[in-house]
Amino acid sequence: MTMNSAQTTIFDALPEEERNELVSVEAPNKTQKSAKTSQQSKSVSSVKSAEEPEPEEYEIDRVVYYAGHRKEVPSRTMKLEEVRAWLEREHFPELTKERTDMVYDKTTGHIVPVLKGHKKGAQMTVFTEHPTETLPNYYFLDEYGVVSEVRRTQAGVFSIPVRGTGLSEPPVTLSVPRIPVGILEEIVRVFQTEPDVEHLAYVVWDTDHHYSVYWPEQTSSAVSVQSEEGFMETDERFIVLQVHSHGRLPAFFSRQDDSDEIRTGLYGVVGLCHQPYPEMRFRMSCGGKFWSVAPGEIFSGVIRCGVVS
Repeated sequence: MTMNSAQTTIFDALPEEERNELVSVEAPNKTQKSAKTSQQSKSVSSVKSAEEPEPEEYEIDRVVYYAGHRKEVPSRTMKLEEVRAWLEREHFPELTKERTDMVYDKTTGHIVPVLKGHKKGAQMTVFTEHPTETLPNYYFLDEYGVVSEVRRTQAGVFSIPVRGTGLSEPPVTLSVPRIPVGILEEIVRVFQTEPDVEHLAYVVWDTDHHYSVYWPEQTSSAVSVQSEEGFMETDERFIVLQVHSHGRLPAFFSRQDDSDEIRTGLYGVVGLCHQPYPEMRFRMSCGGKFWSVAPGEIFSGVIRCGVVS
């Protein structure tokens, strides 16, 4: 099914703890350069009986997307209010008439119930196609009813499901080349040289000199490592991957790692550094939500310096 690029806002497509902190917002309209672009980016129209008469019978079948679920409307003759009442009665008791707006896309037949209410917190916009403008973060509703949080950085696009299961798109799409495996080998050699303390390394992309390893000033022990300085990123030089070691312990992401790796990007951990073939794990963080990433999505070349787990 082809999705319209219309955008809308929905609260209940998000996890409850996030939904409680979101407010409904509308993206500003922009004049498009062509009729085709204008058609692709037009906003979903909210059809209400008081504003625009509904037909006795709709020309296309309609589908409701709500809370990660996809429900086909039983009849083409059902008005939007009848659809809302059916949803409230059969599936979602929170969709009362007083609290619900029924947002309808005439082109695709998509219906998205929007809960009204006064909410405090961050503002998020949900799109049914990825926006052409560069937004740092937004929510994306795919054709299967899965809502993903999408964050863009200099290194690429990171996506993770927040409602529903599975990803219809790759969790990571890099905007830079994959890292040469020799960079990883260089880092692991240093980790193996001192396996009794933890270390931290940044893999940096430089548009002039390509990839390099940066070792920040750090305080290390057998169970922790802390960087003593920040890294000044620019459009021409920025971190693509952060890797730290766990010394003689196995490779795993600890609770401390979870709290530290909130920044959207790629992360790795190397354990059993005293062995000829250490363990390694890699993941991405999308605003503090994590997803395992295969090393082949990050590195180019055959990894011979350790066992990837």
